[in-house]
Amino acid sequence: MAERKDVLSAFFWILTMWTYFHYIQRPRLDRYLSVLLSFVLGLLSKPMLVTLPFVLLLLDYWPLGRFQFGGSKGNRKSYTRKSMNPSGQKSSVRSLVLEKIPFFALAAVSSFLTFFVAQSGGAIGSTELYPLDIRLANALVSYASYIGKMIWPHHLAVIYPYPETFPMWQVVGAGLLLVCISILVIRFARRYPYLAVGWLWYLGTLVPVIGLVQVGVQAMADRFTYIPLIGLFIMIAMGVPDILGKWHYQRIVLVISVGLVLSTFMVATRLQIKHWRNSITLFEHTLEVTSNNFLVHNNLGVVLASQGRNEEAIVHYNEALRIDPYYARAHSNLGLALARQGRNEEAINHYAQALRLAPNDAEVHNNLGVVLVRLGKIEVALPHFAEALRIKPDYAEVYFNLGNSLSEQGRIEEAIAYYIKGLWIKPDFAGIHYNLGNALVHQGRVREAIDHYTKALQIKPDFAEGHFNLGLAYLMVGNRMSALEEYKFLKNVNPNLANNLLQRILK
Repeated sequence: MAERKDVLSAFFWILTMWTYFHYIQRPRLDRYLSVLLSFVLGLLSKPMLVTLPFVLLLLDYWPLGRFQFGGSKGNRKSYTRKSMNPSGQKSSVRSLVLEKIPFFALAAVSSFLTFFVAQSGGAIGSTELYPLDIRLANALVSYASYIGKMIWPHHLAVIYPYPETFPMWQVVGAGLLLVCISILVIRFARRYPYLAVGWLWYLGTLVPVIGLVQVGVQAMADRFTYIPLIGLFIMIAMGVPDILGKWHYQRIVLVISVGLVLSTFMVATRLQIKHWRNSITLFEHTLEVTSNNFLVHNNLGVVLASQGRNEEAIVHYNEALRIDPYYARAHSNLGLALARQGRNEEAINHYAQALRLAPNDAEVHNNLGVVLVRLGKIEVALPHFAEALRIKPDYAEVYFNLGNSLSEQGRIEEAIAYYIKGLWIKPDFAGIHYNLGNALVHQGRVREAIDHYTKALQIKPDFAEGHFNLGLAYLMVGNRMSALEEYKFLKNVNPNLANNLLQRILK
């Protein structure tokens, strides 16, 4: 999925290039610093920009013409380089590299920090899970697949699962394609320098995300190509006019070709847009074009469950676990879905499996505690709530559930303390305000209860039980008019509660 950081980092990538061209036209310190600032902002957006210093060196070769390998002889595009480098001044490779040292240093720091954070968070795949030979095979196939999807964007998916093996023909075919293109690029690099620049741009900028250092579980991702494909577009944009040369019908052919290509891509775009109608259509399409996609089965289950389609959700959670029995999140989600159906023992089993795989998941500890309370095993539930708070001290829902559990045991004072702690963290938690109101009524602190019932209804105005209990609280303090107002509201929302309240008002 396209994320804001991808778009933002692409913006700063282009801005860095633009300020660099500006600097080349008239080299000055302030202009150099503007290039550096743009680059830093790009790195802060997304570390994908670590390859940009290498791209700046490529641009020095063409179209800027600040240096070239083997002299200027035979370079058909010398006029382009002159237009981008008005001074026409050449520099040695060494001096141009030294000019980029601050950029390389920042890129190195960004790479180290990114790797460290990803490794600390468990996002770096181990060599046991992703062996080096599989990573190399995936890298070759991905390089070729991205080219294919650029030519014809088909079978696009939000997540491409990492395959256990690759057919040999895919790996060999992808490798041969890359080698052949590279040979052709080298063969014509002196005459057509944009071919070398475009191809090296494509190969180089994909290195951080090609999977040699595996981050996440995806084999590839379409969003990774936003910047790399610019290199191939450079090859096409500059190469097509050169191929046509001075042909008499060049302009007509170009216009017709562009029209056909744009029309084709408009159709392809229209076909893709229908898959993005909502999360369900998006995930279902992904399952159609990929295999063994346990992540998407789980995500589709979450969406279906949120719409009340619990049975369908359970099917997808089970499918996710069939593909990957060690997927803790699917165990947790399946437990939640089973608990909603009252299948509490099965839910407990899946929560337990989730905790064996991810013992520091506060949400699972909380949900397991809720199910145990439902079964009357409050003393067994309390340690799970406590563990959830140890892992995530600001987890307001746990304070809510702890308060409810203690309240059921008659430990009202302790329950109130937990409700209050929950409200410190999440003041707009309607359920805590309501239950705290109930606890305060139990202690005879009715006016305080009224304040919390009122706050609960400000957050959740259509909460029928809240209006009913608020009406009762008003009666307890002798305010029949306010209780009658609650009755009037309940008449249209819950007639049964309204009649019950009216009978108490009329007593």
